[in-house]
Amino acid sequence: MAPAVPLALLALLAVGLGLALPGCDYPTHLWCSSREIAVACQAENHCANLTAAPVQLSLYYESLCPACRGFLARQLFTTWLLLPQGVLNITLVPYGNAQVGAAAAACLMHEAQSFATFFPVIFCMESGTSATRNLKA
Repeated sequence: MAPAVPLALLALLAVGLGLALPGCDYPTHLWCSSREIAVACQAENHCANLTAAPVQLSLYYESLCPACRGFLARQLFTTWLLLPQGVLNITLVPYGNAQVGAAAAACLMHEAQSFATFFPVIFCMESGTSATRNLKA
């Protein structure tokens, strides 16, 4: 008779190989997207976003600075898009000599009040060839 393999070991192996467990109708990349899916797929212990407090990140940036624009558009925005909602809380603080861009970003943040609403717009402003021209659009 074959030795019994503990369910926890099977679950760990399934997570590592990307296999679904019985009762789990979701692909592995969705297992940590909600508590309900994690429970159905027996992956709660592997989902840090369901148990840990969100990471707090404040970015002080100058609107027209090429390095700041590159970081915000290529690294921070894409990371924010890829992470499950609620894992990363970002506070953007525009400042510096770029008065038009910083003032526009600050005004947008104040009016929209929802990070999920204004961050894509700020990404659009900062990722193009000219933040001031993108502002008009």
